[in-house]
Amino acid sequence: MKIEMRDKQPGLGRGAAIGAVCLLAFGPVIVKKVEIAITAFVFWRLLFSAIPLTVFLVASRRRLVWADLRHAVLGGFVFGLNLMVGVYSLRRTSALHHMVIMSFQPLAVLLVSIKFFGERPRLSVYLYSLTAFGGVALTLTAADASGVASLSGDMGSVVAMLLFTLYFASSKKARESLDSLTYQLLLVLVALATVFPFMLISERGIPIPSGNDWFLVVAMALIPGTGHLLTNFAHGHIPLSFVGLMNLGFTAFAPLYTWWLIGEGIGGTQAIGTGIVITSLAMIASKARNLSVGHSVS
Repeated sequence: MKIEMRDKQPGLGRGAAIGAVCLLAFGPVIVKKVEIAITAFVFWRLLFSAIPLTVFLVASRRRLVWADLRHAVLGGFVFGLNLMVGVYSLRRTSALHHMVIMSFQPLAVLLVSIKFFGERPRLSVYLYSLTAFGGVALTLTAADASGVASLSGDMGSVVAMLLFTLYFASSKKARESLDSLTYQLLLVLVALATVFPFMLISERGIPIPSGNDWFLVVAMALIPGTGHLLTNFAHGHIPLSFVGLMNLGFTAFAPLYTWWLIGEGIGGTQAIGTGIVITSLAMIASKARNLSVGHSVS
């Protein structure tokens, strides 16, 4: 059923978008620790994501119909490809290179929101976005550039950035017709169907995680997985441009998590850049009620 304007909850949408970034930023920390093959890791991560979503859907007595699948196919297919390409790039280039390239994704989403969804952010949004981008640049410039970088890995990050932008746009469109829980489950199932043949061909079977990989697979499914659910909830209630701009926080939170979880240091310049990003995004969030002077499709 199409989501009407009276059903929108912008306050909850803004909170979901902010919470989503906090959860998604755990992704690079987890991926760097996983040893299982790329496609197998993505497959198991998606499978474990589908289990609680299925339980919630059954408990809420919601029914799936074939028409629902039609709205979720593009988003699910792109999501599956994005996960595989993202893990591939993280394993073949430095975390710094990957984060620099992915930091352009909110800008790409902003352009898409203007072109295809009729959103026209106010001047203040652009100004705070510029300061946030400046903070991102400062953070990444001061970050530890250790790690092997390769052209194939960098190109993988570019493809991942473009796929993530398409995933955001297709999810925004799908949320016009599907609630977030239904869409998220169908999204994951389509992504599973996308990844499965790639895994069978590349690994000649279904590799089974072992040791610490089981914990990391479940963590990836529950933490960044919940972040994707919150993002798709937000798509139905607030402008796409806001959701995209909040993703700049990824560059600020990811270094904090690596410092907290694996003890990587944060230099003074990097800390200043992180503070600029968070402050700028806080200002955008505080002015989100007037984010767009145009019409926004949700």
